[in-house]
Amino acid sequence: MLHRFRAFRCWRFILLMPFLAIGLGACQPDDPWQFNICRIALPGIEDEAPKIRLLTRFDEITDQTRITLHYQIIPDNARTVPDKGPSPSAISSLPVHQMTCLFSHADKPNSPGTLIGIETSRFGPVSPTHLSILNRFWLDRVGRQALDRYENPDQHGLTPDVPEVSRDLAYGLQLGINGMSRGAIYGLLALSFTLIYGLIGRINLAFGEIVMTAALSTVIGGLLLSSLAGWNLFPIVIGATAMAVFVGSGLSHLTWRNVFGPLGRKAAGGRAVIVASLGCVLFIQEFVRLVISARNFNLPPLWQYSFAVLRSDQFVVRMLGFDVLSIGMAVAVGGVLIWMMANTRFGRQWRAISQDRIAAGLCGISLQRIEQQSFVLAGFLCGITGAVMALRYGVINFHSGTLFGFKALVAAILGGIGQMRGAWLGGFVIGLTEAYWSGYFGGAYRDVAVFGLLSAILVLRPGGLLGVNDGKDSLFSPRAGQI
Repeated sequence: MLHRFRAFRCWRFILLMPFLAIGLGACQPDDPWQFNICRIALPGIEDEAPKIRLLTRFDEITDQTRITLHYQIIPDNARTVPDKGPSPSAISSLPVHQMTCLFSHADKPNSPGTLIGIETSRFGPVSPTHLSILNRFWLDRVGRQALDRYENPDQHGLTPDVPEVSRDLAYGLQLGINGMSRGAIYGLLALSFTLIYGLIGRINLAFGEIVMTAALSTVIGGLLLSSLAGWNLFPIVIGATAMAVFVGSGLSHLTWRNVFGPLGRKAAGGRAVIVASLGCVLFIQEFVRLVISARNFNLPPLWQYSFAVLRSDQFVVRMLGFDVLSIGMAVAVGGVLIWMMANTRFGRQWRAISQDRIAAGLCGISLQRIEQQSFVLAGFLCGITGAVMALRYGVINFHSGTLFGFKALVAAILGGIGQMRGAWLGGFVIGLTEAYWSGYFGGAYRDVAVFGLLSAILVLRPGGLLGVNDGKDSLFSPRAGQI
C-alpha cells in the first residue's frame, strides 16, 4: 500500500505538468504585433514629416484593441547638437500629436486583431478608402522600412532588458534551445522503445504511429472543446492531453493484445515480430487516412508565452513556454520511470522478467500481466509525446509519426539500447543535431545528417554512447539470440 502511495505521489508531478503550462500562460506578456502595426502606420499617415519622435512606449499600452501613440514631428530646421541630433530644448518646444489605432477582437487565441480604424489629432478620423489603401500599399509592402522615419526606433520599449552577447553566440544559443525542446520530445518516445525492448527484447515500430494518433486526437479534441467552451486554455490543454493519453494507452494495449502477446506466447522469432510491427504501422496509417482524413489537421496556437534570455542588438534569444514544458516533461517522466523501476512492485517484477523470463514465471510473476502493464505504460508515454507535439507544432497528418518514430528509435539506439539515460541522451543529441544542421547548413539534408550520425556512432561505438546495459543485475538485460 505504501509503494502505491509513493508511486501516485511521483506520478502526480507528471499529471500536474499541464497546470504548469496554464500557470505560465497566465503571466503571458502582451503581443507587440498590434503596437508594431500602429507605429508602422504612423509614417504612412504623416507622410510629409521628415522625422518622427515617438513618445509612447510599448510597455505603457494597456488596451491592445485601442492603441494611442503620442509623437512629435521634428522639422528639418530644428537646432541640432553635433552627433546627437536635435537639442533637448528644441524637442521640448515642439507640439505633441496623437494617433489612435482601433483593432478588432481576435476570434482565436494568440491571433492578432485586424486594424479597423485610425483617428488622428491632426487630420481627424481616417476614411475607409484611405485605410484600405494604407493596408494594401503601405503596411503590406513597406513594413519595417517605415521605422527609418523615426528618430528613436530602438527606444520604443520593445527591446527586453537582458544581457547582450555577440551575434554568433546568441544565434547558436537560440538553435540550442530549439534543439533541446525537439530532443526532449524524441527522448519521451525513446523511453517507450527502451521500456518494451528491455522487457521482451523486441522493438515495436508502431510507437511512432501511436504518437501520431495521440497527436491527432489532441487536435480533434482541442477543436471540439473550443467549439463547446471557447478558446479557453485550461479546458483545452487538460481535456486534449487526457484524450491523447487515453488513446495512446488504449492503442498500445491493442497492439499487445492482438500482435505482440500472441507472438510472444508462440515464441515467434525476432524477424516475425518486426514484420508484424510493420503491419501495425501500415494498418494504423491507412486506417487514419481512409476513415478519418488524409489532409492536415491544424490546431491554432493556444499558447505563445515566451521569455527573453539574451540578446544581440535586435536579435533576442527567446525560450517558448512549450520548450520549458517539453524539457520539464522529459526530465520528470524519465525520473519517475527510473524511480518506479527501482522502488515499486511493478518495477521489481519488470526487472525480474527482463533478467530471466523463465525463472520469473516460476517465482509466480504473471508474465502476461507485466507485459500488458508495460505496453499500457509505453502507450501513456506515447500519449504525452503526442499531446506535447500537437500543442507545440499544431499540424498533424496521417504520416507524421513514421519519420518521427524512426528518429526516436535512432535516439534510443544512439544512446545505448536498454539504457534509460541513453534514451534521454540520444533524444537530445538528435534534436541538437537537427537544429544546428538546419541553422547553419539548411534543412534539405537534415535527416541525412541524423542517420549519418547514427552510422558514425555505431561504427565507432557499436553499443551506443552509453553502451548496451548487459550487466548481471542490469535494469535492462537483453537476451542473446532474440533479435
